[in-house]
Amino acid sequence: MPLKEPIPNFVKAMGHRVVSYILNVSEADARLVLQHQARLNAKQKDTLSSYIQLCRQMRAVAVSQGDIEQSFFHRLPHVLQNGQHMFSVWRRQNGGATPIVNATDPLARSLANVAAELYPLFLVKAGARPHLFYRASGHLSAAIMNLPGHKTLYRHFIEDHSFERVFETIGNEPSETFGHYADSKGKRGVITLSSLPAALLINSYDLMRVRGPISADIFVETVLEMLEIARSVADGEVAQIPLFVGFRNAALIDFDALDTKWGTIRRYTPAIAEYVLQLPSQMAKRKDSGFMLESGFAYAINVGDLLEDDEWPDDVMDAENDKVATELNITLCMAMCFLEQTPPFVAPEWAWHIDPFSLEGAKQIVDTVKEAEEPVSVTNSVLDDLENWSLLLEDTDSTGIRLAFGRLFSAARQPDRLDGLLDAILALRNIFGAGAQSENVAKAVGVLVKGDSELAVELAETLESDWNFILSGEAWWDAEEIREKTNDCISLCLTCLHHLYLKFPALVSEPDRLNQIIAANGESIAS
Repeated sequence: MPLKEPIPNFVKAMGHRVVSYILNVSEADARLVLQHQARLNAKQKDTLSSYIQLCRQMRAVAVSQGDIEQSFFHRLPHVLQNGQHMFSVWRRQNGGATPIVNATDPLARSLANVAAELYPLFLVKAGARPHLFYRASGHLSAAIMNLPGHKTLYRHFIEDHSFERVFETIGNEPSETFGHYADSKGKRGVITLSSLPAALLINSYDLMRVRGPISADIFVETVLEMLEIARSVADGEVAQIPLFVGFRNAALIDFDALDTKWGTIRRYTPAIAEYVLQLPSQMAKRKDSGFMLESGFAYAINVGDLLEDDEWPDDVMDAENDKVATELNITLCMAMCFLEQTPPFVAPEWAWHIDPFSLEGAKQIVDTVKEAEEPVSVTNSVLDDLENWSLLLEDTDSTGIRLAFGRLFSAARQPDRLDGLLDAILALRNIFGAGAQSENVAKAVGVLVKGDSELAVELAETLESDWNFILSGEAWWDAEEIREKTNDCISLCLTCLHHLYLKFPALVSEPDRLNQIIAANGESIAS
């Protein structure tokens, strides 16, 4: 039977996921509960009434203290019954299970138990924040200290061999046990015993939400995964922390996830879009336009005597370049596979590194290309082409034309500005390694491009003139004309790259490739 008591709007605003958890119903049914459209048994009705009453009482206290949101929300972690959080108690009363922790070592077991107990608190939406502890790790630390097993947890951290080198100062209180660190991304910080468990839990929740599937069991598994990353880093090893990159203007149609040489490509789901983008206007769009890549990012920290050491292993120093190269390779692969469709530019729009120790997620919004009205459709039928192009790019030395990749991306971001047109023409010149001989680019284009070579050569000649007009200050075009020229040049660049990789892969990074392509007169040159 449905609940007769009205559900206050502020309780509805706390979200359906916590209701799903405490009532032991699906998320879809929890949404119906908040709309008074679900049928509940007597026990579930009692639980929901108790939940509403608890929220009313806490909100009333908060109002009396002049702080509605912060004080109200952050009283929730302290509602315990016999050492267990009330949300977990209610779930068990409604026949729901909580995670069974099978970790073998003491620290993993203690941390997993804390994660299982506090998981439902992460499901509470706190105003505009995606979860209760978003940018509020101190409240999670306080919640942990409120649990009966917190002293055991802290002792296991101190006794763990991996974290011994991190805590340079051991005090009488968790807040007095700390160590300074510098990480390979250039960040410096302090790791305290009181904040470390909260950092691991918050970053684990981020990791779970960005990947998509949500449950208490998955959360505990992710916490244990993050703990092992933290241990490796604390031991002085280089660890692969999770890296996510979101792309726009392409939609995965026939599959939700795909393992590739770059990592795992995933479709945007509404839950992922909600958490990552946090912009309601974009959430619906990303269901049909966009995907994300999960891969690794080499990460390390220096502590103690090595704190001032700025020498890092090669794989750490190369991590950012590897990330950029992967983004460009994916963009180029998409362009090559859909070349005949004149596709929109598929490009990254955000990146998120998730490391164990940071208390604020390192999500970066990328200055990217305009969102297309019609994204390209990545179906099963193009997977072979994608794989073939990814292998070709991997097997080919592309260092000589990396400049072209970057300039094409820059041009696609600003197609209606002269800067964008200059970037596109510069990319075309770099593809052919044309310096002082830029007037010969049109000849090389004629060798590479078959079928419509006459039009391509004519365009290359026009672009050479356009370059001179721009540099001499004689360019007179309006924004629409500039956009057309830029897009034509980008299309020509992609066409030339397509033929260059297929016909002359050995020349891609050859400094004298312009003359060699012209001399080849359209015939492939052996490696």
